[in-house]
Amino acid sequence: MINLTSLGEYSSYSRKAFSPGSATLFFIPNSEEDILRKGSKGVAICIDTGMTTKVEPSESMDIRFNGIPIDNSIQEEVAGVLNFTGKIFSNSELPPSSGFGLSAGAALTTAAAILGNDARSGRIYEIAHKIELTRGTGLGDVQSQITGGFHIRLKGGSFPYSITERILEEPTELIILPFKKKTPTGEVIKSPTNLAEIVKHGRRAFNAFIKKPTLKNAFALGRRFAFDSNLVSPRAEKILNDLPRDSSSVSLIGDSIISLYSEESMDILRKYGDPIKTRISSTGLILSQREV
Repeated sequence: MINLTSLGEYSSYSRKAFSPGSATLFFIPNSEEDILRKGSKGVAICIDTGMTTKVEPSESMDIRFNGIPIDNSIQEEVAGVLNFTGKIFSNSELPPSSGFGLSAGAALTTAAAILGNDARSGRIYEIAHKIELTRGTGLGDVQSQITGGFHIRLKGGSFPYSITERILEEPTELIILPFKKKTPTGEVIKSPTNLAEIVKHGRRAFNAFIKKPTLKNAFALGRRFAFDSNLVSPRAEKILNDLPRDSSSVSLIGDSIISLYSEESMDILRKYGDPIKTRISSTGLILSQREV
């Protein structure tokens, strides 16, 4: 257990950590019972728009998201695991439950900021993965956000069982249009019928991507996977029908749109909400410098 309030040299400092957001384009849940082995294969894109968490030891707990106090949070659960008491302030442009891995980002950044320099990334990974899967908020976001960039999850799970491979891609601008999803990931895959369809179409997309591991192919396969697996809402379907097929899809599991950037696509998405211009992240989870 770690209680940073007892470390005199640290007590006057705060620390920050950043996690990119993540958009899963297609995935294949595994059937492992061991929570550290449980997860999903698939292809995802991490984006520069993500979550930053700042922690500071204090006599009492004060947990906020974008300045608003929150209860029963993932941040509080991480703090409990690490026996930490203090201020935990998280901030993001992304709305909660929008399908871009904010729950995973909250767990990762809180653990990283509390543990700080010389922390093992595998320990942070394990803490965040266990909490996310127990809560049913995701099935691969932690794995993706540890890695960052455009990548393929070759084997799902937590450290040391997962295998993730970054795919080389030049700096690429994207647009996202976040919407709050109605059903948590865990609820969607509980249905045997839903799960069977997801696995079948996920395998097809995965095999096709291995043969042609390009960004545009990932978007095209992701869109087909989402429609074939009945994971596209009427709202998302209407928006996608206005966008190019090989450069836009949904961020799973949810209604949010992710697309390659173009002025035309930006204008289209403005008709439906407030799109955010971002880019493929160059990094995964990172710890910022300590601050006085």
